[in-house]
Amino acid sequence: MPQRNSLTEPDNDAERLRRLHHDAMSPDGTRLLIRRVADAVRGRVALVDAEGALTPADTQVDAAELAAIETDLNRIRAGQARSAAVHHGDRMVSVQTIDTDPVAPILLISARAAAYQGVDRLIADVARLLWMRWRADEALRSAQRVGQAATAIREVVMHLLMLGHPDSAQRVASTLTPRLPTFLTVYVVQAGKVDRDSLAARISRITGDRAWIVHCPVYVKHLIVLVPAGEHEHHRLADAVEELVRKVVAGPDRIRVGASQVVALREVAVGYEQAFHALAAARGGTGSFEMFAFQESLAAIVGPAGESWATRILAPLRAFEPARTQDPDAEALELTLGSWLNFGTGAARQLKIHRNTLTSRIAQLERILDCDVRDLPTQARLHLALHLAARSAEPNAQQAGAQPAGVESAEADSAGPELPDLLGTSEVRAWMTRQLEPLHTAEEHLLDTLRAWLDGGARLEAAARTLELSVPAVRKRIVRIERLLERSLLHGPSVRYELHFAIRLHDDGAIEPDLAE
Repeated sequence: MPQRNSLTEPDNDAERLRRLHHDAMSPDGTRLLIRRVADAVRGRVALVDAEGALTPADTQVDAAELAAIETDLNRIRAGQARSAAVHHGDRMVSVQTIDTDPVAPILLISARAAAYQGVDRLIADVARLLWMRWRADEALRSAQRVGQAATAIREVVMHLLMLGHPDSAQRVASTLTPRLPTFLTVYVVQAGKVDRDSLAARISRITGDRAWIVHCPVYVKHLIVLVPAGEHEHHRLADAVEELVRKVVAGPDRIRVGASQVVALREVAVGYEQAFHALAAARGGTGSFEMFAFQESLAAIVGPAGESWATRILAPLRAFEPARTQDPDAEALELTLGSWLNFGTGAARQLKIHRNTLTSRIAQLERILDCDVRDLPTQARLHLALHLAARSAEPNAQQAGAQPAGVESAEADSAGPELPDLLGTSEVRAWMTRQLEPLHTAEEHLLDTLRAWLDGGARLEAAARTLELSVPAVRKRIVRIERLLERSLLHGPSVRYELHFAIRLHDDGAIEPDLAE
């Protein structure tokens, strides 16, 4: 006879149940309940799932005992029995279901036959609590799977918006709530995980779950928030979120936030770039929250006049047809190029591809475009071409009769301005002056530092050699330039391409074509 204790003694039912319930509510409740039974019978106890796996995973159950009870296990799984027991040598192996669900685990006990006496009530109580715990764990796992699916869908929606496919993003977003807003403000939050999650929950609450909140797939400390800019319940959601964010970043925690101007849904990529640069200003300035200081992009200044040039530059890529169906097509390669120009090696995380796949695609792009896409002047031209092509694809441009980017025509092939012509206008020179003006009124060496950094392919080491300074000294100067320009230079999305053109125009007064056009 096993020794009677407070868990097997009939006169102590209340205390036994109290302890069992306490175990069941613990984080490791299933293991604790199984251990209670194992201690009581001085044997081996485990849960066997539908695949035959044991819980706890480190339970040592004799293979011969499992084989002896296998037929009964199958009968229980088929719903033909609720429990069974077989003798195996000097031990008795018993199994019983804890739920009628065919995927529910089965309680297995292996002990000497005499050990079962006086513990039947304990086993029954534990079986009921294991059922409750299993149901609760299954519900939690289901909720986690739903949450993971929702997170993945939000990432896909953000990805489509960043790539300029608002209609596709809206269709995917319809599987969740809320509906994507027509006009919105983009926030980029940089903080630790606890602060990010807390701020995300508060934004969801005050916007009635109408904000789209996505954990950035490229920068792990960033949270991207799309807040509707329209009216809702007598107040503007964007204003309410801005008030909350200003209050949060004024606290002691190291939270930094950048916010875009109000943009249309199809301009989310532009809004993200604005918020990203505003975040750089927030990191480098005295405040922790910054709105984007608007400056018109070079593509906007060049305007429709540059669309035929962009078409010619991108024509070899857009005419590309893969040799095999499994290879990336022209659209996939163009998306890869745009992501890589903005995020560098981080493009692999944004595009959800392996870094070796990214490297292979970059090499393929170099063959198709017949250029070195790691060369900064070449990157600047490709970046401008992609932005001009995106502008030409906007509804207003097409309604005005503009040729959609990527559509070849005899006129596009035979005529059209060259890049030096596009950048030689008075409007572009005025843009250049505005870009560099903050550096002219600051320390004299900053313009030389920016020039050396860009000439060195935006590499700190190359600039340090040119300037005969240490790398930390050059980095410090670049950070100072970031603060003055209120733009991010060391991290993407990159403004270095526009600064390349600005510096070239400032120094030489002209741009020489280095791509075959």
